[in-house]
Amino acid sequence: MATKVLLPVDGLRNSVAAEDYAVELSQKLPMEVTLLNVFRDKSIKDHGLNKPLQDSIRESHTRFMNKVLGEVEEKFKKVGVPVEKVILSGDPGEVICRYAKEKDYDMIIIAASGFNEFQDWFMGSVTNYVLYRCGCPVILVKPYQQQK
Repeated sequence: MATKVLLPVDGLRNSVAAEDYAVELSQKLPMEVTLLNVFRDKSIKDHGLNKPLQDSIRESHTRFMNKVLGEVEEKFKKVGVPVEKVILSGDPGEVICRYAKEKDYDMIIIAASGFNEFQDWFMGSVTNYVLYRCGCPVILVKPYQQQK
């Protein structure tokens, strides 16, 4: 039986490390992967933008993320891993944890936030939220570091 893996994807450089790790792990552990992107809708709701402009921003985000998720999906298709793509909106940490619980995922593979320790502590991050509040196992993947 395949392991159900939830892989949050934000289109930023740090998530590439988690994507690549999941592809590598899939060669050792049979898995089904869901690529999840969460649009932080609070970022447009509380700034006085009119509804048509909010809708335009949301549509633009969805087009961009469909392209990004398609590129990540190709990595998994090359190694024969079944992939589902999902775009939701809300507070990313809460949405990731709720979705993982509702859909009964076996694990979440997530990239480190890219913040330093102080920024993580002071501002919080989606990664910290997921690490400490999700009920299923979470694999934290640190971003690539260049060799010195």
